[in-house]
Amino acid sequence: MRKTLYNLLAAAAVLLTTSCDTLDTFFGGQTVGEYTNHQAYFYMDFSYGHTNTYLSEALNSTNVFTVITTDPTIHMSSTEGGTYTLSCEMYGVAKKNETISEASLTKVPRQLGIDGRGLIVGRSSFQDGELYVFDRQCPNCWNANNYSNYLLSFSDAHNMVCNTCHRTYGLLNGGVVVSGDSGEKLFRYRASYSNQLFRVQNPQ
Repeated sequence: MRKTLYNLLAAAAVLLTTSCDTLDTFFGGQTVGEYTNHQAYFYMDFSYGHTNTYLSEALNSTNVFTVITTDPTIHMSSTEGGTYTLSCEMYGVAKKNETISEASLTKVPRQLGIDGRGLIVGRSSFQDGELYVFDRQCPNCWNANNYSNYLLSFSDAHNMVCNTCHRTYGLLNGGVVVSGDSGEKLFRYRASYSNQLFRVQNPQ
């Protein structure tokens, strides 16, 4: 009996000291830890310019969020080489489309979340300016249907709403449900921004 109890306590201790990433793998889920297991990849080097984009504003401010998408069609030019169209959306303002050169996208594969439908980027003053990158998909509708046609839209500058399940997600507090039925928080991706390089790489 004592040996069995000791083994149970030891197993519990291992779980308590296991990182969130390992817990994701252990439980096989997508939202057990802080970050999802879905794939997202995007690099952008602002040393090449494009500092007037909504993305640059979101990265260098707090409580400013933007949805970014890229046109997968390559536009070839004899002077520019390959270029892409970066689209940025913010609440209450017109969408911005800008041609971005391969140099500023650093010539790496781009996967903007589930089926490439877009990422939500911004910093929260509630979390000391922590950088958040979320998937644009409603996580609860996606989990229920395994289908990627549940795009979130801004209900105001700091919240996103799903027009299918009518849940509202708060961007300032980690993407949790703030209105509607309880459920999973937004899918979050690993990201960093330093020395003018914005990098999303998930999983690492």
